[in-house]
Amino acid sequence: MASTLLGTRIRENRKAMRLSQKDLAATAGVSASYLNLIEHNKRGIAGKTLHAIARALEIDPSELSEGMNQALLDRVRTAAMRNAQIKTEGDRLEEFAARFPGFARLIARQSDQIEIRDEEFAILSDQLKHDPYFAEAMHLLLSNITTIRATSDILASSPDMPQNTAQRFINNLASEAAKLSKTAEEIFDHFEPSADEQVTSLDTSAFEVLLEQNKFHLADLESGQMNIQQILSTLQINGNELEQTHASLQSYAEMARSLPIDPFIEAAKKLQFDAIALAEAFSTNLMAICFRLAHLPVRDDLPTFGLIQSDASGAVLYRKQLNAFSLPRYGGACPLWPVYRSLSQPLQPIRAMLDMPMGDRFHTISFAYPTQAAQIGMPPLTEAIMLFTPDYAMLPKVAHGQTPQLDVGLQCTVCSRLNCPTRREAYLLSNK
Repeated sequence: MASTLLGTRIRENRKAMRLSQKDLAATAGVSASYLNLIEHNKRGIAGKTLHAIARALEIDPSELSEGMNQALLDRVRTAAMRNAQIKTEGDRLEEFAARFPGFARLIARQSDQIEIRDEEFAILSDQLKHDPYFAEAMHLLLSNITTIRATSDILASSPDMPQNTAQRFINNLASEAAKLSKTAEEIFDHFEPSADEQVTSLDTSAFEVLLEQNKFHLADLESGQMNIQQILSTLQINGNELEQTHASLQSYAEMARSLPIDPFIEAAKKLQFDAIALAEAFSTNLMAICFRLAHLPVRDDLPTFGLIQSDASGAVLYRKQLNAFSLPRYGGACPLWPVYRSLSQPLQPIRAMLDMPMGDRFHTISFAYPTQAAQIGMPPLTEAIMLFTPDYAMLPKVAHGQTPQLDVGLQCTVCSRLNCPTRREAYLLSNK
C-alpha cells in the first residue's frame, strides 16, 4: 500500500510547498513528464531518485516511503488554527500524527466537516438576507398570524356573540390557519428541496447549471462536436430562460473563437498564466483574458481559477467559485476584497494576495471597466471582476512588498476575524 501511494504523497508535499511539477523536476534532476507519471502512481521509484525528490521537498525519504501524509498534517493544523484560543503543541504535530494516526484522521475529518458547515452557513445566510421569495413568505406568515391572533382575541373576549357571527369568525380562523400551514410547508420545501429541485431553488440559471456540470469548460462546444442548438436541445427549458441561455452560449462560443483553447493554453504556459501579459500577447482586454482563464479545462498542468463579476452596487452578475473560496450570489461579501476597491480605480488592474481565516491563500487580480460612456455631470456605469487562484506557484513570482497581503474573509456572519475593523455583523458561531 505504501508504494502504491508514494506518488500521491509526493504530489501532496509538492503542492504544500507551492511548487510546480516543472520546478520540482528540475531541482530533483528528473524530467517533468517522468515526475508526472510518478505522481500519478504510474511509475515506481526508489534509491537515488527517491532521495533526490525527498531532498527537493526538504523532507526525509522515509516520510514518502513510509506514509507521512502532508495533507493530513495540513488538515490537523487547520483544525488547530480554527480553535486558536486553545494552545496546541504545533511543533509536535508530526510526532502526534505518527504516534496516533487514527486520532489525527479523526481530527482532520471533523475539521473538514466544520469547514463544510461554514460554507453552508454562508450560503444560507446569503439566501435568507436576499431571497425575495423568503421575504414574501415571511410577510404572508406574519399576516396570517396577526389575523389568527386578532380573530382569537375577538372570540375569547365576546362570550355573548351571536352564533352566526361567531361561526363566521371561526370559519375565518380555520381559513387563515390553513393558509398559515400551506405557507409553512412551502417555505420548508423551498429550503429542503428534492435532489431535482436543489439547483433551481437557489435561482441558479440553466447556463450556470450547465457550466457546473461540465466543470466550467464546454469541451464539446469548443471542439465543434456540438453546436449551440444541440446543447439547448439537451436542456429542459423554454421561454425567457431559453433565450437567456442561448445568449450566454453565444457569448461563450465567441470567447472560444477569439481565444482558441489550444493556442491560448500554449501561450498561457509560456507566460506563466499572467493575465496582463496574455492580454498584451493576444491584443485584447483584461476582462476577456480573465474569463478565458476561468474556463480552462481541469488538468494537473493548469492552475484552477475562480471568478466573480459585480456591478458598482456590489450585486453579483457572474461567479465561478472554488471549494475553498465560496462566493455570494446576491452580494454581502467581505468588503476587503479588492474587486470592490477596483471600482474606485477604473481600468487600473489591482493585484493582491488574500489570506483566509482558515489559512488558504489566493492570488487575485481585479479590474473595473466602464460599461457605458460618461455623460456630462454623470460618471460612467462601471462593473468589476476579480480572478483568483490558489495555484499561485504556477504564476510569475512577484515581490512580496509589491503585492498587498490582505487578511480577508467570506462574509461577516461566517468570518472568525472577530476584531476586523470592517465587520458589519456578528460572527454566527461566536459564543460571545
